[in-house]
Amino acid sequence: MKANQLSHLLVAGAALFLTSCASDLDVTSSSPGTKTKVSMSSSQASGAEDTPSKSSASKSRLVKDLDSSIDNYRRSIGRKPIPRHRGLDRLAQEHCEFMARNKGKFTLGSEIISHYGFEERAFLAEQRYGMASLAENVAGGVIQGDVSSQLLQAWKKSSDHNYNLKQDWNATGIGVHVAPDGTVYATQIFGLQGMSQMALTDRFRQF
Repeated sequence: MKANQLSHLLVAGAALFLTSCASDLDVTSSSPGTKTKVSMSSSQASGAEDTPSKSSASKSRLVKDLDSSIDNYRRSIGRKPIPRHRGLDRLAQEHCEFMARNKGKFTLGSEIISHYGFEERAFLAEQRYGMASLAENVAGGVIQGDVSSQLLQAWKKSSDHNYNLKQDWNATGIGVHVAPDGTVYATQIFGLQGMSQMALTDRFRQF
């Protein structure tokens, strides 16, 4: 896994902490944050479905808006939109909620966000969904105004994040969580699904 790049950006009045990560799924070293004492929820450990809540409609809207903004950006640079993947969506949403629960406990450049557990997410994506490659963009901060636009602009201004946004992925998962204190957490997971797995998935869709 390449070294995490962390920057503190001021974007349209919003303070955003960003970090990106990528893996070819051959990574065996531990995450840079493994020595941090953080809590894991049962849903994250087991991959269970998210429990519906009063904020689920708001989360869905924010996720949809961010996905649409990213699709439009990719079209503007001659790239196709990346199909959403329910499994990667779940992993991304769980990571957002994980970061919110553990705010202040991370130590790698930012106390707000982290790629803690990325190797585990990469392993699950490979084993469960046949992903041959995986990358991840993360952002967090208090945002005023258009959330999706500011998240996208922040990622675009970072070379590593923008690199992930522009690559030829064939699956993606997006998660957004707004904590009670107003902090917004966003995660996008990019995946390259093996062709054999894609063919099998398409075949099952015929039934």
